[in-house]
Amino acid sequence: MQTTEPYPDGSGEADAPARVVIDRSDSLARWRFVCPNGHADWDPTNNHLWCATCAALHGVDPEYWELLDKKTGETVPWAAVVLR
Repeated sequence: MQTTEPYPDGSGEADAPARVVIDRSDSLARWRFVCPNGHADWDPTNNHLWCATCAALHGVDPEYWELLDKKTGETVPWAAVVLR
């Protein structure tokens, strides 16, 4: 059976995640949005983010595709992040 309903995977405009603008010059924003392990020492790289603190820990993968918003407790997909 084939459906014409859009699949909610973020690929369409209607189901794309809301944009989250992060001003990297704002130190409060830097501490609000952290890697999934809670570190603020992340940087954008290619199509994901890389956490220097995670990289320094043995056995922890430092590459992530989402940030944790400590204010709301929700994760933000990297595709929804706009850096300023």
